[in-house]
Parts: sequence; C-alpha cells; structure tokens
Amino acid sequence: MELGQDPDSGLDAAQLQLEYSALLQFLHLAPIGLVRARFSGEIVLMNPMASQLLNAIGMHDVEFNIFDIFDKVSKDLRMLVQEFPDSKDVILCEDFQMLLPENKAAKDAPIALGVTVMRLPADPDTLMVVITDASGAWRLKRLQAAWIR
Repeated sequence: MELGQDPDSGLDAAQLQLEYSALLQFLHLAPIGLVRARFSGEIVLMNPMASQLLNAIGMHDVEFNIFDIFDKVSKDLRMLVQEFPDSKDVILCEDFQMLLPENKAAKDAPIALGVTVMRLPADPDTLMVVITDASGAWRLKRLQAAWIR
C-alpha cells in the first residue's frame, strides 16, 4: 500500500479529496432540497435549494427546527414522523404535499411543496428530509378541477 492511500478504497488522498469536492458540488447544485436533521427536528445541515424552498414558508421566523418550520403550514408532518419513534422503517413519510400560503411578493415562489422524510439506518436519530417544489402538480390539479366544472 502506498503512502497517502485509503486501505479500504484503494484511493489515494488526492483522489479522495477530488471525490469529496465532487460530492459537495453535487449536493450544493442538486435541484431538490436536502436537509439533515435530528429526530427532534433540529437542522444539522441543508443545501441551498432547501434553504430557498423553506424560505417560501418563512424559515427565518423560527429556530432551526424543520418541524417548527413546517408547522407554519401543516402540523401533520411532525405527527406523521414522530408518531413512531421506535419504528425501524427507513421511510417515515413519503411525498407529503403541503400547500403554501400565497406569496404575492414573488410571482415565481413555490405554491406547494412535496416532502419525504427518511430515517438513516446507521443512525436512527438522523433524518434526511427531501423537499421538492410541487407547484406544477398543484397547478395542474387546479386546472383539471376547472375543466371538470
């Protein structure tokens, strides 16, 4: 084994640094919001898209707790996740849809979010929250409802 090489992966330190940088860029540029939080809801880490989507709710008005932020729109998400604290399930909540209050200040602001909450198997106290802009689906539902009338 060469000096500076990871014995488990066979990669040297420079290759590992390159892989780490690529992973950080990937997370930073992901077109979905990614949040790492404790089971209590305390936010540990989030990417820029998560910050942008959560600002549509008013993230800056509360402490850094994902459930406190979502409570401004729907208290159901907290209940869905925390109802089964001892559950061994990885997916605690899948594509939970929440309609946001109308924000007249920004025309392109999201009107709906889709949220999936997963528990990391290696650390049951860690949640991964995936947030998507579900505005297109909500607009389509409204349009379909208007056609039916």
